[in-house]
Amino acid sequence: MNAMVLKRSTLAVCSLALALAAALLVGAPRAWGEVKVALQEHRTWEFKSAGVRFNNQFAGARLNECEQVGDRTFRIVIRPEKAPINNSAWYAFQVVSRKPQFITVRLAYENGAHRYHPKASSDGKVWLPLAESQYHVDAATKEAVLTLGVGPKPLWVAGQEMFVNADFAKWMSKVDKARFVKKKTIGRSMRGEPIQQLEISESAPPNYVFIVGRQHPPEVTGTMGLMAFVETICGDSELAKSFRKQFRTAVVPLMNPDGVREGHWRLNLGGVDLNRDWKNFAHPETQVVRAEILRLAEQPGAKPFLLLDFHSTHHDVFYTQPKDAKMFPADFTEHWLESIKTRFPDYKLARSGDHNPNMGTSKGWGYEQFHIPAITYEFGDNTDRELIRKISTGAAEEMMRTLLAAVNAPAPSAR
Repeated sequence: MNAMVLKRSTLAVCSLALALAAALLVGAPRAWGEVKVALQEHRTWEFKSAGVRFNNQFAGARLNECEQVGDRTFRIVIRPEKAPINNSAWYAFQVVSRKPQFITVRLAYENGAHRYHPKASSDGKVWLPLAESQYHVDAATKEAVLTLGVGPKPLWVAGQEMFVNADFAKWMSKVDKARFVKKKTIGRSMRGEPIQQLEISESAPPNYVFIVGRQHPPEVTGTMGLMAFVETICGDSELAKSFRKQFRTAVVPLMNPDGVREGHWRLNLGGVDLNRDWKNFAHPETQVVRAEILRLAEQPGAKPFLLLDFHSTHHDVFYTQPKDAKMFPADFTEHWLESIKTRFPDYKLARSGDHNPNMGTSKGWGYEQFHIPAITYEFGDNTDRELIRKISTGAAEEMMRTLLAAVNAPAPSAR
């Protein structure tokens, strides 16, 4: 059954051209190449006989096609921005019903397979995973089959809790209220979205920690970990105060604002995985972050100590340099991870020491550029949310202790 279109946004290409033109007026870079992804059309689908409407007209949405295939059964097509692509099959949509009823929604993926356990929200803020009785994957079709209770109030459904551009802006403004935090825009994305940084310090210490995040749009658990980590550095503990007096922490929590806003699976508008662009630096997002890190690191007396990049994957894991890699501070990674393991003995701490300098990752670039520990900190898609906060808070505290010990260690005596 064909849906009646209630609303259609201005053609995607035209709207993007206007956004780019506007960005140029506020100082965005001028020549970042053409858009190389398929932009979804933002619209509403209405099915009058069932009294049901679906839409993807909000930031972070992903819904490409929708049709009614039974009295109260609907099939949604989810396709990536480009193929082939890493299987991070993101989906997010809103549904409204004229009257309270239960409906069945089938999620059909192109160039990918179901990955994220569905979450639902009645207000777009509080999210709960669907019960096992409400959701399964059809063994024959590979479609995810959802049973949803819907009504006149909108219901949001997504692969993870929604945390998009406006949420980042709100969180950064909250952190920025502290007297020792400075927020600034360090550049613009391809579309002209601001790429913002928080710089955290009590005085003007020369020692630097760099933190980046959300290079891949669906990786919400990585953002949860980053926020708890940064909030701990900004805390009122004596440890945090001592750390801020000896270290500056520069944080770019949202590196791919265009991809997050468009509900991408993996890429920016240029069709590139940003965490593979830290070698060629062909796109504005990686270029502006690299330029800012180098600017800070090249100040008189500045000394980088650590680069952390927060992500999500199927399980919690730290991607590090090999144990025998030469770096400063020496043995930081071993001391830090061991302290986390000691503090949380029941936490399964996994480590992979593959360096892969030619992959174009932030981790590879950070080590090659500064010969410091450069670590990708990944949280599982389904890791308990309270555990993410607990482990991230503890990991931040142990990081501060370990770095303070390194910077305050007496110099080896001459022989």
